[in-house]
Amino acid sequence: MEIIIYTFAHRFFNKTLFVMQSSTLKTEETHLGKWFEETVAALRSHQLMLETNTASKEIKDTYDILVNGTEHDINYHSKLLAQMHFVKSILIDYLKALGADLPSKLAVNYNDSEVLVWAEIEDNNNKMEEVLLVTEAKINAKYHNYGFDMETTIVETSDHLSVPNHYQRLK
Repeated sequence: MEIIIYTFAHRFFNKTLFVMQSSTLKTEETHLGKWFEETVAALRSHQLMLETNTASKEIKDTYDILVNGTEHDINYHSKLLAQMHFVKSILIDYLKALGADLPSKLAVNYNDSEVLVWAEIEDNNNKMEEVLLVTEAKINAKYHNYGFDMETTIVETSDHLSVPNHYQRLK
């Protein structure tokens, strides 16, 4: 029994959470207890801010949905928060990966599960095209398992195409 529990704990938590001694289960001190303490402290802090009307709009809206919303409302709100998190993370990673090596025009859009990139490069700039495609592949490798992907449209200057209206220009 001790070996099974130990293996499970190591595989999923990378540390021993408990060991069997004299037929009793004994909990070791872990970061789990600290996490619960910090979470309860944050909840109490939010409660105080809500009661004293000093909470931000985001905190007020979140707790309003949690307290008064339906199960659908709560899950929809969670979906929007997750989407904002992943889109922001993808764009930050993408721009960091590109660094100063940006195409002549760069614009983005997103939907439920994709970040769409529209890039205009100089004619026959195969190096920039490769950089954009490799960067897209790296983003997809990192975020696909979370349900988000990137899709890049690459055009050349001589195509004389405008950035689509529903995209946000970054450059």
